[in-house]
Amino acid sequence: MKYNPIVFAFLAAAVFSPPRLVSEPLSAAELSRLILEGEVDLSSPELVDTDGEFARYDDLGFPETASGRLVVSRESYGPAVRLRGERTPYLLYAQYINEQRDAVMLARDGDFTDPLPDGTAYTVPFGFGAVKMNAVDVSLVESIAVPHFSDNRKTYLTFPLFDLYGGVVTGSDGFGPSLRAVFRERYTVNASVTVASAWAYDGDRLTRSPIAAFSAGAGFRFPGVLPDLIGPNLITVGADVSVRVRGGALGGGAEFLPGAFVEIERVFFDTVPEDRDFRLDPRPYNYRVHSVYARLTGHLDVAGIGSGDPFRTGVSIGYRVNVIGPRIPEHEFKSTEIVYVADEYRQDLQTQAERRSRRE
Repeated sequence: MKYNPIVFAFLAAAVFSPPRLVSEPLSAAELSRLILEGEVDLSSPELVDTDGEFARYDDLGFPETASGRLVVSRESYGPAVRLRGERTPYLLYAQYINEQRDAVMLARDGDFTDPLPDGTAYTVPFGFGAVKMNAVDVSLVESIAVPHFSDNRKTYLTFPLFDLYGGVVTGSDGFGPSLRAVFRERYTVNASVTVASAWAYDGDRLTRSPIAAFSAGAGFRFPGVLPDLIGPNLITVGADVSVRVRGGALGGGAEFLPGAFVEIERVFFDTVPEDRDFRLDPRPYNYRVHSVYARLTGHLDVAGIGSGDPFRTGVSIGYRVNVIGPRIPEHEFKSTEIVYVADEYRQDLQTQAERRSRRE
């Protein structure tokens, strides 16, 4: 007696497999329609993975590799499976690959380690993100009612992070807007414009005169210290150039001040909205970043060399948020791929469809 294993396959998928891997599966009727209408390549047994090395039998007698995939041998009549205790191999009727996004991970404050089912781990390097995909092979074997489900296979599509931050800064140079680009969380380019004022005599009258500072620089960023105590934090060291323009009451003119800076930044991440549709919106919890920072600067007054102390120090604090976040690579949330269907299986489906038509 032969069974129609496709019905058992997807009923079992809905009941016994993790919902995130087989949610909204193709129905048995839809799969049968695809096969009967010729929308499936029936001459592609070479797409079936037959390179696996036998490691064990599962509880149902299916031969498996160490990673939990079905061991399939290539016979003259097509891919086949040798079950435990059976001398004659069974024909592989069909094989489906269900792939679904598991997570999107961003390594923003250090390397991110993702544990795998076999006890190993995959590391997403600092400054990169990864789209993690899970794949499960569903294999239907001749005359066997229960399908074989492989262990979850993990694949990672990595990509570099890029963020553009906007914010405000205040300190010894005044108050104003700032802009910062960060590539791979390591390399930064920043610019700011600040305005302050100082008392000065304009003739016999004491008045306030403006000072505008235009700064631009670049730096190298790395994970900070004591994250368990302070929280996620990053340190940036770099060089910048500041041009300060004085008002007329201060004598006018501009100062060219090359220098260096060190900055410590405490980062915060937005909470993911509870009503977010994760199927359409793959952004993880740390996609949107807010940060507060403190910066210590040291500059050399080129014009003041040889007359007094040419070194100037400054302190500032600021706030920034990434107005443009990383571009997550395009991918499908879920896909079901039919990689092989045996001619005998197609004939069985055709016979069943004809019987249903006669009954109707």
